[in-house]
Amino acid sequence: MSGFVTIDKLSTQIGLTSRTLRHWEAQGLFESHREASSGWRIYDEHAILAIRITALLRKLDISIKDIGTVLQNMSVHSLYETLLQQSASIHNEKSELTLKEREIHFFLQLISARMEEPITNHLLLALNAESCNTLDDMNENEEVVSMTTIKHSPPIHVRFITLPPMRFAYNVAVSTSPEDEAMVPIVEWLETNHLLGTARLFGGNTNPHPSGENKPYGYGFCASIPENVEIPAHLKEIRFDGGLYAMTESSDDIFGSWQALMSFLDNNMDYQADHNSRLCLEEHIRNDNPKGNGNQYVLNLLEPVKKRS
Repeated sequence: MSGFVTIDKLSTQIGLTSRTLRHWEAQGLFESHREASSGWRIYDEHAILAIRITALLRKLDISIKDIGTVLQNMSVHSLYETLLQQSASIHNEKSELTLKEREIHFFLQLISARMEEPITNHLLLALNAESCNTLDDMNENEEVVSMTTIKHSPPIHVRFITLPPMRFAYNVAVSTSPEDEAMVPIVEWLETNHLLGTARLFGGNTNPHPSGENKPYGYGFCASIPENVEIPAHLKEIRFDGGLYAMTESSDDIFGSWQALMSFLDNNMDYQADHNSRLCLEEHIRNDNPKGNGNQYVLNLLEPVKKRS
């Protein structure tokens, strides 16, 4: 299609992964089309402009919501107001960090003369009382410039489930944007054979693993297949043993959701990650009502786990 750019070429040109582009589209920042012959996502000039604006503002930690406002108005004035607001937010965060740094240095001074002492309740009470009095006096001599709100990550909801053994049809692609390349042959075959409604769909990174922008990496995509169905030659067959997994629904920030899941497991008293023994998976749940959400799938992240000894 004339005037359109495919997702793999756009990823290379702008230095973004295809996964990032799909996340932003899922937030409604722009829309893609589908190339009829290959099924790949393609972008027109309006979408490409929105992507370039989004890439610029995300580097400056502008929120998706505020980027959406800029894209809706498409005015320099809106861009200016958004950047001004971000500058003020950074200034407030710096003020908060400065206060915390001062408190830490003060505690270091207090304990430097007690290096040989054990930590006791009496010591903690004495340090706390001395620090509160001194820091309160210091704060009284300062002009309060602004108040900041501590940002908390949204709570993560994790369930522990057992996946059954499954027979998979499997496809792997290696490129700078391999997700669609791995997925399309599987989905097309499922649709042709009327299996899409019953198959469970999974994806995940494979060798070579992501190592930086514009570097090829591997992505595998697979679908659960009944035993009596013959898998075509252009796809592979693998056997999945199943097992115990921690599962959470991903936000559009898949990398951030993975980090949150791993952090949860690091602090869980009963289970720990067991990714050296089994595959980490991303189950793709078809989104049958994608209006207002450009993502065709909802992702459940699945990390293999085992009981802590």
